Amino acid sequence: MILRLRVALRAPPDGVPLTTLRQIFPTSKRQRRAHDWRNAPLLRSPISIAPHRHLHEAPLVSRSLAAKPRLAPLAEEAAALVARATVARDGRAPVLAAVIATRQPDAQIYTERLLKQAAAAGLATKTITLASDATADDISRAITELAENLDVAGIILQSPLPDGVDRATVAKHITVHKDVDGLTAESAALLDAGTLDGTLLPATAAAVMELLRMYEIPLTGRRAVVVGRSAVVGRPVAQLLRLAGAQVEVVHSQTTDMGAVTRTAEILVVAAGVEGLVRGEHVSRGAVVVDVGIHLRGESIVGDVDAASVDAALGPDGWLSPVPGGVGPMTNAMLILQAARAAVRQAGA
Repeated sequence: MILRLRVALRAPPDGVPLTTLRQIFPTSKRQRRAHDWRNAPLLRSPISIAPHRHLHEAPLVSRSLAAKPRLAPLAEEAAALVARATVARDGRAPVLAAVIATRQPDAQIYTERLLKQAAAAGLATKTITLASDATADDISRAITELAENLDVAGIILQSPLPDGVDRATVAKHITVHKDVDGLTAESAALLDAGTLDGTLLPATAAAVMELLRMYEIPLTGRRAVVVGRSAVVGRPVAQLLRLAGAQVEVVHSQTTDMGAVTRTAEILVVAAGVEGLVRGEHVSRGAVVVDVGIHLRGESIVGDVDAASVDAALGPDGWLSPVPGGVGPMTNAMLILQAARAAVRQAGA
C-alpha cells in the first residue's frame, strides 16, 4: 500500500508528457519500468507536455483504445521511409519544419519534443520562431520560404497563432505536398473528393482512423456519429468514415437532444472541444467511443467524454479511447509518418 501511494502521487519531471489516463497502480518492478515518465509518448496538444500529475483510476469496464501498442511499428515505418528518401537525396535527410509564433512555454516545448521525435525517425528538423505579435504577412513569408525550399519535405504551423491572424489565411501558403498536418483548403478539397491516394490528411483525423484500424473495429455499414464539425477534426473524420463505408451523421454541442442521436451510434467520435460533453446517458452499451478532446482539470488531463460514466455505460463489450494516451500520441505518430511519406514522394523514391 505504501508503494502504491508513492507511485500514485509522484509527479512527472517538468516538460515530460503524460501517458494514459486509465492504468492500474504499478506495483511490480516490470510495471514501474513500463510506467516510467521518461518512456511516455508525446501527445499532439501543447497541453500534453505540461508538468501535471498523472491521474490513476480503477481498471476500465470497457476495452481501451490505447495508442501505445501501435506507436513503435509506426515509428519504424516512418524511419524506413525516411531512410529511402535520404538515399534518393544522395544522403541528405529531408527536413520537417515548424513555424511557431507564440511565447507560450507549453507550445514551445511541445514543438521541440515533436521535432525530436521526428529526428528519431531520421528527419532533419528546422524551427522558424517568430515574434508573438507577428503579423499574417510575417507568418506567410516564413511559410512561403519553406514551401520553396527543396530540402523541406513537410511544414507544421504550430498553435496558437497571434491575435488577429487567421489560420486559413496563412496556411494557404503551405504547398499541398508539404501539408503534413492537412491544414490547407487544397488538402481538404482532395479529401472531400474522396482522393486518398497521396493525400496528406489532417493528422488528428488520421489518428482516429488508425486507432479504429489497429483494433480491427469494423466500419462498413455501421452507424457512426461525429460530435463536432471543425475543419481539422470533425468534418475530415466524418468524410473518412464515409469513405470507409460507415453511415455517418454529424452533430455538435448545440444540437437539440444530441443524446437521442449519439445513443444510436455504434461508433461515436467526440471532437467538440467541450470538456465532459458526452456522458454515460449519451452512449449505447457496446459502442465504440473515440475521445478527441483534451482539457486541463486541475492537475489532470481529461477529454470531451466523461470517462467514468461513459465507461460504465459501455460495458465490457464497448471500447473507449483514453485521455491522455489515445488520440494524442497517435496524432503525433501519424503526423511524422505523413512527413516521411511526403519525403519519399518528393524524392521520387
